[in-house]
Amino acid sequence: MHSSNWLKAARAVLFPALCLGITLALNYALIPPGSVRINLHNLRNGQDYDTVFIGTSHGQYGIDPGAMDRDGISSVSLCMADAYPDDMYYLLRLAAETQNPSQVVYELDPSYWMNEQRSSSTEIFFYQDFPPSAAKFLYFMDKIAGLDFRSTLAPWSYYRNLYAQIPSNIQKKLSPAYRSYDPTILDIPAGHYGGRGFIYRNRVEGEDKGTFNNIPWDESRVKEKALRYFDRIAAFCKDRDIELIVITTPVPLDTLSQFEESYQASHEYFTGLMERYGLKYYNFNYMNPQLMDRTMEGYWDYDGHMDGIKAREYSTILGRFLADIKNKEMDPEKYFSYTP
Repeated sequence: MHSSNWLKAARAVLFPALCLGITLALNYALIPPGSVRINLHNLRNGQDYDTVFIGTSHGQYGIDPGAMDRDGISSVSLCMADAYPDDMYYLLRLAAETQNPSQVVYELDPSYWMNEQRSSSTEIFFYQDFPPSAAKFLYFMDKIAGLDFRSTLAPWSYYRNLYAQIPSNIQKKLSPAYRSYDPTILDIPAGHYGGRGFIYRNRVEGEDKGTFNNIPWDESRVKEKALRYFDRIAAFCKDRDIELIVITTPVPLDTLSQFEESYQASHEYFTGLMERYGLKYYNFNYMNPQLMDRTMEGYWDYDGHMDGIKAREYSTILGRFLADIKNKEMDPEKYFSYTP
């Protein structure tokens, strides 16, 4: 009788333990190394940054902290593709656990305020690389716990079709480069990791840049969730006496002219929204034309993703702009063809 009870108890413990072990092994083998892990490690590498960027892929490819830093500014970028306002909020909270920034720059892409995040690995794309932290716990309780069970228990299931990459994934994760957060192990098509969150995209002569695929602005589609999390970001910065600066990176002039009414409506909406927060909205779609050439040569798609050469040119301008704000010397007419 006692032996039977012992066996039942052993099975009750061993089966969940076996399932957990298999799940951890599959997560390790199937989920490839990515830039998110390195971006988050940048916050804990012993460097101090007074400017933190949060935003989307336009910032990831268009903002190069190395080209931007000047006049005492030291910056790091957490701009990443598929980062929605709720993800940005927890990325900011994580940054504040190890950094003491005086500026947070929100790189605003209006399409992320209208779209829903896809129900897939993108929902946990950032969370899964968060180090143990208060921000990770809050992130889990607020977002992750309410997702499909695969997100919390078996994220490997989103990568199950990539089984052919298992040997490569394991080899990379066992390497000294992976343990030291060396970005050379990353597989970045047509580019490389440019440092501190920046992805450098090569310029390819004669490259097919696709066609217009911008999402027209529609105020009626603005998600309550986006508003709610921007409110949290603004409140977080205000409570910690961090200056919140809201910008939009410039798209090609071809795209701006093709969707002129849409971009203007978006500009008016966010200008009004920021005014309610006591903030300025700096829309570099309307930057002074003499500051930077915005023909398609410097972009690799019509959506507005810059190549590395153009990104470094734009980042130099942005660095001067942020330094002017920091030094209370920013003259809007120097940068914009409108008054923010």
